[in-house]
Amino acid sequence: MEMDRPAESTSSLPVVNVASDSAYAHLIREFERLCALAGERVRVEWLHHQREDLRRLSRELSENVAEFGRLLCVVFQYGLTAALRDEAAWYLATLRARGSRQDAFALVLESWIVAIQSLIKPPECNELAAPLQALRDALPDLVQAVREADQAAFAPEVDVLVRTVTGGDVAGAERLLRTALAERPAPESIVTELLLPTMAEVGRRWERNELAIFQEHLATQTVRHLLAILPLLVETRVPPAHLAVVACVPGDEHELASLALGTYLRLQGWHVRLLGGSLPAEEIARAVTTLAPQTLFLSLSMLSRLEGALDTAAQVRAAAPGCRIIVGGHGACPARSVLERSGVLVGSSFEDAHRLALAGTSHA
Repeated sequence: MEMDRPAESTSSLPVVNVASDSAYAHLIREFERLCALAGERVRVEWLHHQREDLRRLSRELSENVAEFGRLLCVVFQYGLTAALRDEAAWYLATLRARGSRQDAFALVLESWIVAIQSLIKPPECNELAAPLQALRDALPDLVQAVREADQAAFAPEVDVLVRTVTGGDVAGAERLLRTALAERPAPESIVTELLLPTMAEVGRRWERNELAIFQEHLATQTVRHLLAILPLLVETRVPPAHLAVVACVPGDEHELASLALGTYLRLQGWHVRLLGGSLPAEEIARAVTTLAPQTLFLSLSMLSRLEGALDTAAQVRAAAPGCRIIVGGHGACPARSVLERSGVLVGSSFEDAHRLALAGTSHA
């Protein structure tokens, strides 16, 4: 399912275990010390070299060091090293745009390499550091790819809506929404062709430091409003026949994508119950047991939260074995093989997720 940042699928790449079980065990055992050492190296860098650009990013860098470490745990546990390049592109774009020179992510990456080589002995440290060093060597190409992505074209109506929502102009955004509805025979396309691209472009402009934080918040709240009222502006075509529960996986706070999916499903004739984010796996399973939906849709925007998706799926299958589970989002695409082995379906888009859901109902 589409998310706030564009997803680049790596599902066609083979899952290869490049690190042994022993290397992964060392990573998990030393994880807290590795995080602390990598974080300290970043701190020393900005203090010793008096890097004001890095000092301003101290909070973001600290968070990125820890989050990148969680990503590495997932990558090495499931052999998903092919996904590192796409994940690195996002870190690189975000840190570049927040005011640092291009080496901010390189510093995070190098700090993890140094930490691994300092605390873990060969041959395990070499197994863990090798894909990170390859990624470090590929950073110039990634920088160029990020620059080209910045220049990606988008529809003129998206640009108009971006300027409207970043200004918090709710009335103006509603007028644009009504105009778009009048021009489209399929109202659900408003979600996939207008609202999601708008938020993706807001995200890109924020990453390029073209928007202030308050403007990104204005845009998010305005789009939330549009998603809430959109089904009210559309004449119901068929009575809702099926029930869906939509939630973020535990630890994933990107709620806007799940809200957008809920609106899309309502326009397709579903009853929808939105759980949002912040719920642990056991509460999601409890909700499924209580509400008895045909399908649970889980939004996984970050690969580092894959364990939360797998844990939730396991608890839901145990509590409600008849419920179909569909996971989508930026983090789901590179983990497709892992998720599918656990009995979970992976939707590459809203349309694909809806098709998968219907395949398990009487509408199929």
